[in-house]
Parts: sequence; structure tokens; C-alpha cells
Amino acid sequence: MVDLPPPPSPIAEVRLSPSQRGDRIRIGGHDLEAAWLWVGSDNRRPEQLWLPLDLLISQFGFVRTQSDRGEQLEWYGRKVALSSLPQRSLEDEVAIEVAGWLDSVGVQTSRSSRSLRVSLPAPRVQQLRRGKGSTANRLVLDLSGPALVQRLGNDLVLGVSTTPTQAGQLRGMGLRIQRQRSQLALPGQGQALATLTLADPWRIVLDGVSTGGENSRSQGIDRLATALMSPAVQSLISRGLVLDRRTVTVGVKPLTVYRAGAVPQGQGLRLLPLAPTQAQQGLRFLNQLAQPAGAMVAVNGGFFNRVRQLPLGAVRLNGSWLSGPILNRGAIGWDPGERLAFGRLRLNQELLLASGERWGLGLLNSGFVQRGLSRYTRAWGPYYRALSGEEQALSVRAGRVVALHSRAELARGVPLASGTDLIVARGGAPLPAGLDDAVEIKVSSSSPLGERSQVLGGGPLLLSNGRVVLNGRQEGFSAGFMALRAPRTVVAQDQQRLWLMTIEGARGSDPTLLETSLALQQLGLGDALNLDGGSSTSLLVANQLVMTGRSFPPRVQNALGLVPE
Repeated sequence: MVDLPPPPSPIAEVRLSPSQRGDRIRIGGHDLEAAWLWVGSDNRRPEQLWLPLDLLISQFGFVRTQSDRGEQLEWYGRKVALSSLPQRSLEDEVAIEVAGWLDSVGVQTSRSSRSLRVSLPAPRVQQLRRGKGSTANRLVLDLSGPALVQRLGNDLVLGVSTTPTQAGQLRGMGLRIQRQRSQLALPGQGQALATLTLADPWRIVLDGVSTGGENSRSQGIDRLATALMSPAVQSLISRGLVLDRRTVTVGVKPLTVYRAGAVPQGQGLRLLPLAPTQAQQGLRFLNQLAQPAGAMVAVNGGFFNRVRQLPLGAVRLNGSWLSGPILNRGAIGWDPGERLAFGRLRLNQELLLASGERWGLGLLNSGFVQRGLSRYTRAWGPYYRALSGEEQALSVRAGRVVALHSRAELARGVPLASGTDLIVARGGAPLPAGLDDAVEIKVSSSSPLGERSQVLGGGPLLLSNGRVVLNGRQEGFSAGFMALRAPRTVVAQDQQRLWLMTIEGARGSDPTLLETSLALQQLGLGDALNLDGGSSTSLLVANQLVMTGRSFPPRVQNALGLVPE
């Protein structure tokens, strides 16, 4: 008899941890709308907890910092390279797995149905320290433990416990404060102050504190009504500016529409893209984009990469391309005093060699990464650092290739001088020319709107001459994106006015892109373009946030504003 080999060991049973998603979060006693993902069967201790990056920054006090090793995420003394953190897409957000990080600080979490509860016991403020001299605008709160740092509307709310004496000290510094349930609120400072959290010992640092702080709304007060009380806004309304809020019903769904309408000529207002001009990387609160330009009304603008903080669409300011269009997406273009031109836009760029050979340059100053050639100019920033693992590049100046750049150089960063074009080859694409070769760069637009002095991209197009023209596939949007229900930001026009608008569900159910288009038709609009929505959606009037898409002030890469002349 032949001995048979022993049977193989049984295959280990693989159990997948159950997961649950939701869209409502109660943080520090405040109810917010935001996506979350809980992995694990325990309702109080998740194996994984995925939260949107913007939520961590605005509702916990996380801070993004830059170092020689790249971007880091910092919270209470712990710094982690952002690139090393697990990331995933959650609805329209970039989410980070933070279960262990939150637990290490003492944050308590629990889930129930579609709601997540997050709390952190309020520590005592042990000491208040105001800076002197060059740090006079700094206030340090020494704490008995860690605390939540929340931005709610226009207010900054710290989850700390203060004594009446300490409240008097703060008022003595000229600060307007509100003591709430185990919280300290600083009205009007939600976007004005920079915050930092530290450990060993526990501290919260506030930078930008000024005496005699501007009064702002209290929670529950109508933010639009408050903004309308501004004398500057009243003056513009008397000259024809429309600022209102109305309800439009699509089918059986009521939608709340916030509108700012202006005539291109005659009201002393001009429409401008609001974007950083020195470097494109970075996100800012809407008021930080609006204030330098003097914009009285502003909405968030086009799409961007939330992790890399780079633009993903067309931005042209005063004839200079800060970022080029991508994927034939919808855009608007205009010159001062003229009506808006709406359409889909591509930028046709070619590198011509003396031999007659032509090379297509797919993208201009863009955070969108794909195989092939892309072009970067000084408008991108003072230097270019590789956006993918396989890159090589050449520099062109005065019609000649003046330098070649290796993968290692690009990883470190290559300076972008004024008048120099950097041609980057990705994904194994060859460089089109060699050192000292004579070359010429030609640029044209697929639509006349791309020749206007001001351009802003978004997508998809919603209306053209009063007709719904949604075509996500033509603009590179997925079917899932097209079906998504989310707050919306729209730029539109009718026969008289251009309109900056934000739209949300009046009873909690936000609109799809089709529902948005039908609502705009009801309002009599002829042309309309969708801009970035979801958590980016925001409307600013007279430096007051009137509406936000996810209950907290977002940071965005660019915006669109009405600026008094």
C-alpha cells in the first residue's frame, strides 16, 4: 500500500470586518453634515475610522505644515507625513484613517445608525499668555489636557473650560468672547485666526489675535440677514445688486438657492477670478482669497486636488494662465464689462522643432497628472517639484532648450524663472528635444472664450440658451459623480445679470446636477456652469460666510468674486 501524503492544512478563515457609512456627525455638541466610514463591529471602538481631511482641520484642530520632507499633518505634538497616511475617497472628499490617532489623545467616538458622535472632555485653562513685541498677536492657552478646536461658520470654538476670572482677562485684552457649555467661543474669528495644538504640556496657540475683534453672528442668527446690514452691501443694493435667498421646488424636492446678481456694466462691480498669483499650491479660506482683491461677494471656484492642494482646471487672470483647462471641461470667459461666454474648453499647445516635428503639450500649470508632456511656467510658483515617480524635463528660454533635468533634480525641485517654460515628460514619455535645440511653443484655444482676459473652469456645463446640456462623459466626469447629491456652486447669467449662486436641499436632500439644472431653468437662467461643490460650496458676502456646503468653512484653491471698482 502506498502511503498517501497528509491532507493540506485547512485554509485560515478570512473574516472581513463589518463597516458602516454615515453622513451626520456630532462633534463637541455641534451637529454637522459630513461623510464618515467606521470599520469594526464595536459601536464604541472602531478598528478604523475614516474622516475627511478638511473635517479634521476645521473641527479637530489638525494643521497641515510644510517641511523639507514634504507636507505633514500635525495635531497635539504628533507630526506625520501626509503621504504616509492611509487615504481613500469618501463621497467627494479625501479621507484619512485616524482611529488610533484620535484614541491616543482621548477622543471618544460612538456610532448609531447614520450618525457619528465625537467628544473630548473639556480641559481646564490653566493659564493665559499673551505675546509681546513681534508676537503681540499671539495668545497661548495652557491646558490640563487636549481640546477640540472647531471652526463653526464665522466663529472659532475651543472645547475648553474657563473661569469667570479668565473670561475677564480675555475681555481685558479686547477680545469678544462667549462662554458656553464647556466651550469658549470667539465670534468672527473662525477664519481670521491661525491655530496650533501642542503637547507636553498641552497648549492651544492662537495667532492673529487683534484687540477690539469684529463682532459676528451668534449661532442660529440668519447669516444672510447679518451680511445685508453692511453699509457697503446696502450701497451696492441701491445701485442694482441683487442678494437674496429663495426656495425652488424640483419635482417634490425643495431647494434653497442663495443668489448674488449683478449687471456687468453700470453698477460699479467687476467679476474676477480669485486665485493666488505667486504660487498655485495651497488652499485658503474664501475670505483669504476675497479680501486681497477687495471682493464684496465671492463663491468658491473650480476643482482642485485636496491632498496636493493644486488646481484641476482653468484659471486665467488678466490675460495670464495661472492654470490651464483639463479634459474639455466647461468654463466661462469674459472681458471687463461684457457678458460671460460659456462653453467647453481645451488649450492646444505645441512644441515645434526646427526639423518641423510637432509635439503636443497636454496640460499647462496643472495638478492633473497623466502620461505625456505638460508645460509649467513661473505662474505655477517659484519652483516645480515632481508630481509623479517617473519624470524628466527640459527648460526652454528665448526659443532654445537651455537645460535638461533628471528625475532626481525634479524630485528636489527645479526653479521656475520668469520667461522660462519647463516641459515635463511623464509615464515614460520621451523628451522632445535636446540641449541647445531651437524650439517654438504655440498656444491656441479650442473656443473663443479661452482668448478672453479672464477665464475660470469648472464643469459640467448645465445650461446653454435655456436648454439643459449636461454631458458628463464629454467632460471626463464619471457616472457616479453625475448622480451624486451634493450642495452646488453655480455661475450663470440671464438676459440682464450674471449670477453667483449656491444651492442646497431645503430639507436635507441635496440636489443632483440634473435637479440643479432644472432649478436654474425655473429661475429663468439662460447659461449656467457648475463649479466645485460638496464641502467646497461656500458664499461670502461682506466678509461674512452666508452659506457653506458641509456646516464648516472650507478651504479652496480658487474662487470667483464681485469686486467694487
